[in-house]
Amino acid sequence: MTDRKGLEISSLVRRYGEKTAVDDLSFSVDRGDIFALLGPNGAGKTTTLKMISGLVIPDSGDITLNDEPVGSARRRIAYVPDEPTIFPNLSGREYLRYAGRLRGLDPEAIHQRILLCSRVFEMDGWLDHRSGSYSHGMIQRVVLSGAFIARPDLYVIDEPLVGLDPPAAETFWRMVEAAAAEGAVVLISTHTLPIASIHCHRFGIIHNGRLVRTLSRGELSGRDLQNLFFEVTGTSPAEVQDFFHCY
Repeated sequence: MTDRKGLEISSLVRRYGEKTAVDDLSFSVDRGDIFALLGPNGAGKTTTLKMISGLVIPDSGDITLNDEPVGSARRRIAYVPDEPTIFPNLSGREYLRYAGRLRGLDPEAIHQRILLCSRVFEMDGWLDHRSGSYSHGMIQRVVLSGAFIARPDLYVIDEPLVGLDPPAAETFWRMVEAAAAEGAVVLISTHTLPIASIHCHRFGIIHNGRLVRTLSRGELSGRDLQNLFFEVTGTSPAEVQDFFHCY
């Protein structure tokens, strides 16, 4: 792979009234990289992902994918929100067919990719049931499959593991690694830091809308990512030893 240029974020700002949710944020993700965007609740992660996906318009700053403004590259971006939903009267298969048509895939390609996703995410027994009967984990499998079916240049995935059982979570990471190996850009926001430290190539930690640290997996040098997160964000778990003895 000679040209690794992928996602470029430059001086991104987004305000909601008087609150600055994202404040002069800049980072890049090369093609073939899996980048984890980390931060406490309210740090600006979801707003950033929505701006990259075109769902929220930044107040200022630039976002490009392979040197092209993301506004004109939306068909090459797959976005999975932190609370995915499917219209309850649709089956999972109908949702995936619709996702494939939106990407301009021909019917045979859609059919073959649905077969593949149904097999690897173990959806054969229920994919034709109405999604109103699905658990959260089942919905997550279908919506993630919709992203993989598209085979985009950029995956933007917010909290992908919520609701997934261990086999499905490991399948997700294998699919992500395979997509990156084919040259895709993968941007994931997650709170499961021990797992992210295994599978992601680079990490960006944001706090109060600002990027406070970037590092590669190699730069961890054996350090625990979760403890590093506490250190650079100034956060820590609460002391709870007296909780059950205070009344």
